[in-house]
Amino acid sequence: MPEEKQRHSDRLAEERLELMPRGVRDKLDRVGYKVHLAEWQMLSLTERERLRDLPCDGASDVAAYAEEVERLIRGKTGKAPDKVQPKAQSGKR
Repeated sequence: MPEEKQRHSDRLAEERLELMPRGVRDKLDRVGYKVHLAEWQMLSLTERERLRDLPCDGASDVAAYAEEVERLIRGKTGKAPDKVQPKAQSGKR
């Protein structure tokens, strides 16, 4: 029974995007931003879904994604997200 409760709890957390999905972390790497878990969790579910679903493949996508991340994080925290060295895209997932 406890294992079933844990699986249910894990599914609920995934549905609410409480933890940042790998795909979002990859996109943040591409645009050169670090978003901390506390910052991620300040975002609404709709905002999290938006960052999960926005494309980040071509140069214009990368620029638009970076702008959206900065807008959302600045709107919640009052400061821009931390910058890191952008990583080159190593293939689509």
